[in-house]
Amino acid sequence: MSCDVLRKLEDLIRQRIREGNPQSYTYRLYTAGVPHVARKVAEEAVEAAIAAVAEGRQRTVEEAADLLYHLLVLLAAQNLTLNDICAELEKRMKK
Repeated sequence: MSCDVLRKLEDLIRQRIREGNPQSYTYRLYTAGVPHVARKVAEEAVEAAIAAVAEGRQRTVEEAADLLYHLLVLLAAQNLTLNDICAELEKRMKK
């Protein structure tokens, strides 16, 4: 099973950034800068870990989705893409 939704989400995030709508959460998050986005990623990672330990499968899924969204915004803020991450993962799998 592939997860094409991540690529679609990545495209949507980049579209929202290009549109520059100040009412868009994605745009506001992005324009707050890398340190702010990185803090959100860390916060979501902790929430996902807590959910895995204490809140069950569904909450873990929900928090993991939040984490992936925020990570994609962070990648966009660093001018990186899922392709960059996939290439690194493929390289590591060959070792």
